[in-house]
Amino acid sequence: MDYTAKLDEAKTFDDVYRLVKQAVQEKLGLRRAGMGLILADLPNNLAAFHEIGSNSIVLNKILLNAVSAISKSKRELNSYVFVVLLHEYLHTLGIDEYATRELVKDIVSSFFPAEHIAVKLAATSLYDVYPQLRNIPAPARNSEPELVKDFDTDSTSYIG
Repeated sequence: MDYTAKLDEAKTFDDVYRLVKQAVQEKLGLRRAGMGLILADLPNNLAAFHEIGSNSIVLNKILLNAVSAISKSKRELNSYVFVVLLHEYLHTLGIDEYATRELVKDIVSSFFPAEHIAVKLAATSLYDVYPQLRNIPAPARNSEPELVKDFDTDSTSYIG
């Protein structure tokens, strides 16, 4: 599979997540179904999290919007989402923080060319790539978390 082309073509979180799951399946032989995605206002030092025992990944809406505003291309934004979702997906599989960081680097460099923005994002801190994110003010008040519809649709069955 041409991950670069597929990531460039991705239009939704589900499209990107499908690539994340495929990459992990190919590289590690592991898979988990039935996840949800929530967008929420989080502290600026937290791109996303997965609470142990839950079926959700929570993505920082503030950072996502900031990266969207400063990214130079759809590839750049999709790469950010890919790397963050990959990191959290590995946590959903029970992998600890240190191993996850190393696996993210390994998986991303296995499927994307060395000059791809996803490789840079996986190999360094988000704040090294986007130093302006350190200066984003905290929101005056948190907005309601938003459940992303049509996420992880590969594991959704039809019940009629």
